Amino acid sequence: MEKTNQPGKKFRRGYLPKQVLLGSLFVSSSLLVSPSFAAQSVIEEVLITAQKREQDLQDVSVAVSAFSGDAIEKMGFEEGLDITQQVPNMNFFAIFGEASSPSVSLRGISLVNFSDSWESPVSIYVDDVYRGNPAGSAIQLFDLQRVEVLRGPQGTLYGRNTTGGLVHYISRKPTDTLDASASISYGSYDETVVEGMLSGPLSDSVRGRVALKKTDNDGWQTNTVTGEKLNDTDSFGYRAQLDIDLNADAGLLLNIHGSEADQQSVGFAHMGYLESVGEGAATCSIDRIQNGLCTSNSFEMTGAEAVNGQFDPEHVASGAKDGLQTTIDTFGISATLDWELDPFTVTSITAYEELDKFLQDDGDGTEVVFFDEQYSVDAEQYTQELRLNGSTNASKWVGGVYYYKDDRGLMTQAPTTADGLWHQEIVSLDSESWAVFGQYEYDILPEWTLILGARYTEEDRDFVQDSGPSFYDEIDVTRDFSDDAITGRIGLDWRPTDYSLAYVSLSTGFKSGGFSGSYNASVEATLPVSSEDVTNLELGYKTSFADGRIKLNAAAFTYEVEGYQAQVFLTVADGSVITNAGDVTGTGAEFEVTAQVSDNFELIGGLGLLKTEFDSDQIFLVAGDEYTLDGNELPSAPALTYNLVGRYYIPLGDAGEIALQADYAWQDDHYLQIENDPYSKHSAYGIANAKVSWLSASERLTVEAFVKNATDEEYFTYQNTLGSDWGYGVWGLPRTAGVKVSWKM
Repeated sequence: MEKTNQPGKKFRRGYLPKQVLLGSLFVSSSLLVSPSFAAQSVIEEVLITAQKREQDLQDVSVAVSAFSGDAIEKMGFEEGLDITQQVPNMNFFAIFGEASSPSVSLRGISLVNFSDSWESPVSIYVDDVYRGNPAGSAIQLFDLQRVEVLRGPQGTLYGRNTTGGLVHYISRKPTDTLDASASISYGSYDETVVEGMLSGPLSDSVRGRVALKKTDNDGWQTNTVTGEKLNDTDSFGYRAQLDIDLNADAGLLLNIHGSEADQQSVGFAHMGYLESVGEGAATCSIDRIQNGLCTSNSFEMTGAEAVNGQFDPEHVASGAKDGLQTTIDTFGISATLDWELDPFTVTSITAYEELDKFLQDDGDGTEVVFFDEQYSVDAEQYTQELRLNGSTNASKWVGGVYYYKDDRGLMTQAPTTADGLWHQEIVSLDSESWAVFGQYEYDILPEWTLILGARYTEEDRDFVQDSGPSFYDEIDVTRDFSDDAITGRIGLDWRPTDYSLAYVSLSTGFKSGGFSGSYNASVEATLPVSSEDVTNLELGYKTSFADGRIKLNAAAFTYEVEGYQAQVFLTVADGSVITNAGDVTGTGAEFEVTAQVSDNFELIGGLGLLKTEFDSDQIFLVAGDEYTLDGNELPSAPALTYNLVGRYYIPLGDAGEIALQADYAWQDDHYLQIENDPYSKHSAYGIANAKVSWLSASERLTVEAFVKNATDEEYFTYQNTLGSDWGYGVWGLPRTAGVKVSWKM
């Protein structure tokens, strides 16, 4: 349990009025059924700040899933993407593996682009600071107070590139009393994870907190060409905070954080499309292609030969001369000032973030040196947010200004062919944006609340590309682009009882236009892409019944995206094109339920329904065949997803308590490419995990054993076609298992 501030202090940061979280849903503390409820339950005391102020989730008319820090630890989440398995209509795909630039999908909207020159329509925030570069979003989860997932456009209070929604990671804050914790785990592929935290007072007015996490493993893939391990991990994350009471009404929080990752990239699985080598060879069935049983004229080898007779997640092939190295280093610092004035509160958040990334991959996935690539990014980001919060007896309001500046240097090249360098792009991309925003809530009647919000945003981007010597056209261009938008929200809330909320909301979102920084094969490919705009209508209902034992949150929505931004890779020879691919409509529903079945048994479930459809006249070639986007569904947007968690507790008296957990996440058939070609259609699959843990009677020591992907399900997180008769896939994690020991003061 997190320590609370001393009673005498008026200014308190991060210690919110007590509410109760069961799984990802909240219950008022007055609804707890039994004081003897299990010690390891994922019921947790927490509030959310989805609308820039402290609220019970059940009182927020937005589709939000939230996980407390303790719930994250107990459920076994280690990486940022783990939460996707427990949120309705949330998915991801990873082009270069989960550790590099994963793309989060909410309600089907995602970053259909592998270029580091773009920002995701599902924004990532860490401690109220926007992370603009997707490469910095694959964060480790450690020492968190909670995670909030907001679905649907957030065009008022967050605003920047949130046409799909956002994910917000909030770290635990320094405590007034000494606190400490540590854990170590060991598992498959010799993985060790060490985590530690120390927090406490440094003086009467200053508190500090330091948290660290170190992960190492030998890699879960073997390169059958060299025998070396791929997709290994050597990562380190840290966070240090100082919480300073400036006076009784003002506080300053300083946050220094960073991470280092040094590993081999994920290996690509080469997939040939032909039954045999030679002119006029028949195309294989999709099932045979996706099982590596076919061949391609490009390499005159079968997919099986490419991995020495093995086609599975743990065996891939790469003949890359310089290996498949990936390094990602991040560093950031932020200063958050809170000043309670009468009749409002002032909050200022000043932040600096930097990122350095270098990634190598073997695009052809064979021992042939043909399509081997390197990407590098050097990025710096500055943000400033200043906002005011206030309230009266009948109203609540928040308003502010926001500034964002991002400078990126990018390089894409393919330097490892037999003839040397055949493609190179050196890109400079500078972005600057500012916005003014406000939201007003007014109780027109005791049970009815009107919500009005608006945001005005301006964007400016400067783009420079120098291709140098290249197989493609040598491009030397300088361009600029400006954009602006007004987005907002109008909503009506109805609270018929103390434990229920119904709402209707119409909201809009905006994702600015920009430039591509990868595989621009022509001058035309360097032209800017226009903005992506979304309008979303949502109906929601949140309630609890059975004396608070059962909670149900539901939302139904329909949206339209105008000018959906997407990258389409044409061929190795023709490069890629970034385009406003057309308009997209999406319709769906989400359900989250939590049931405290007994004092020793709880269930958490989620269901997502989704239908997306393109309205477009664009046509692209895939493996020599034409595919129109019209009528297509969005990639990584299955029509049906569901998740279920069951936790059962066995009390042992003075010997402590045992918890048994099983969870399962399933997704329907879906495409991994925007063209919806048959090669990228992924069959339905589910991932099952299990864990058993023992908690000592003092609640200080925990020992657990776990297994992830228990059935060893084989699945792809990404697929792409690069040639007329071949493509590649990126495997997801196979089965892993391990043990973990945790201690808390």
